Amino acid sequence: MTRSITEPVYVSRAGRTKIVATVGPASNSPETIKRLIQSGVDVFRLNFSHGTHEEHSRVLNTVRQVSRELGQPVAILQDLCGPKFRLGPIAGDVVDCLHGDLFSLVTSSNGENPKELTCSYTQLPNDLREGEVVLFADGTVMMEVVRTTPDRAELQVTLPGRLRSRQGINLPGSLLKVPALTDKDLADLNWTVGHGDDVQFVGLSFVRSSADVHQLRKELIDRGCSARIIVKIEKPQAVQDLKEIVGASDAVMVARGDLGVEMEIYRVPTIQKRVIALCNEMHRPVITATQMLNSMEQSNRPTRAEASDVFNAVVDGTDAVMLSGESAIGNYPVETVDMMRRICIEAEQYIKGKPHANGQTSPASLAGLVQPISRAMVDAACVACEDLQSPLIVALTATGRTALAISNRRPGATILALTPSEQTARLLSLCWGVTTLVSPDCATNLAAVEPAIEWAKAQGLIRVDQHVIIVRGESPGDTPTRSVIIRKVS
Repeated sequence: MTRSITEPVYVSRAGRTKIVATVGPASNSPETIKRLIQSGVDVFRLNFSHGTHEEHSRVLNTVRQVSRELGQPVAILQDLCGPKFRLGPIAGDVVDCLHGDLFSLVTSSNGENPKELTCSYTQLPNDLREGEVVLFADGTVMMEVVRTTPDRAELQVTLPGRLRSRQGINLPGSLLKVPALTDKDLADLNWTVGHGDDVQFVGLSFVRSSADVHQLRKELIDRGCSARIIVKIEKPQAVQDLKEIVGASDAVMVARGDLGVEMEIYRVPTIQKRVIALCNEMHRPVITATQMLNSMEQSNRPTRAEASDVFNAVVDGTDAVMLSGESAIGNYPVETVDMMRRICIEAEQYIKGKPHANGQTSPASLAGLVQPISRAMVDAACVACEDLQSPLIVALTATGRTALAISNRRPGATILALTPSEQTARLLSLCWGVTTLVSPDCATNLAAVEPAIEWAKAQGLIRVDQHVIIVRGESPGDTPTRSVIIRKVS
């Protein structure tokens, strides 16, 4: 049934900073997913490093069903595993690594010697070179390659600790010629195709160059998949090739977990700020991820440092903040989302009341997907919004680009995107400050603005005698014209 704008198919909650939550055993029930959406989740992350296709399909179907029941657009992020190396089984499942101890990394083992290690990438012992550093278990154990022979690399412990079976391996100084997409990733992309337009984003792990992004783009195109690419910045090579990688992507994630293992941890805050600033400049949504409220896996309150971490990421300009173990395996997934939302709102209020150094609003440069004519339109709309103290900008958009461009400007007003596409509404779930209404033909029909304004009045987003700024982007088949309309609400 076709619904009018006064009975929209989907209405997203008013919000600015978006929340991405990883689904896991603690959060995969219909009841919990419903509570998570109501508490503020905009995007659900399916971590394909864990779980089966059947399990992910059940979660996706549950999200879609609950999303429709609540009338809120929620996006799905499929996070590919990528070339993540892991230890094989260890004899006794655990081994202590003392300073100076010698271990062997081998292509195959009978599993009887706990100091004889194997890897999910069986050829790793042949690819290592003397002097290279190997990190285990998120960097808590470090070893140096002291000798190599065919099918074996001898390692000496330089940072003692404890290893368990199937823990991760990181090689920050190695240039291994492993593919960006593994056979498992390709099989997981076939799963994506089987779910049509239900997956909005695909996360590419351990990106090293823009060529990795182009490879995934080709795989998606070859499969007829419309999902957008989120690149995860977690390798030193990605930091070196950052501008090209961001330019090739649709969105970016600062994946601080492996980034903090692959690089000196004191560099992570600088890299985070650099990535966020570049994404704002190049008009790509950016997610800040990993250990944001980590203590809330076990506690119903975060530490003060964690609250400051989320707050500062918002102030820096992140579009979204992400929960991993907190929502996937933690004891308080709903409470964690609620706390993250509260911290984000506090940060947004701080930004709203804080002038720039010169006392003027200084919006970021728009580039990448935004054409000069659209940039001029967005600039005009934001200036009018500030001068008239308008609380509402209405953007008529078919593709979402107009709303995305306004979002990049971080206006004080609510951005209300009117779109005929449910898929566009889901994509905008990742964009800062955007509320969406879905209704047929609204992107090409200015008459749809009137009932949208009435809806906004009912929601308390605007009052009589205030001004609304109406922005109309390019519609399919249009000549390249844009319009900005200022209207006083009656």
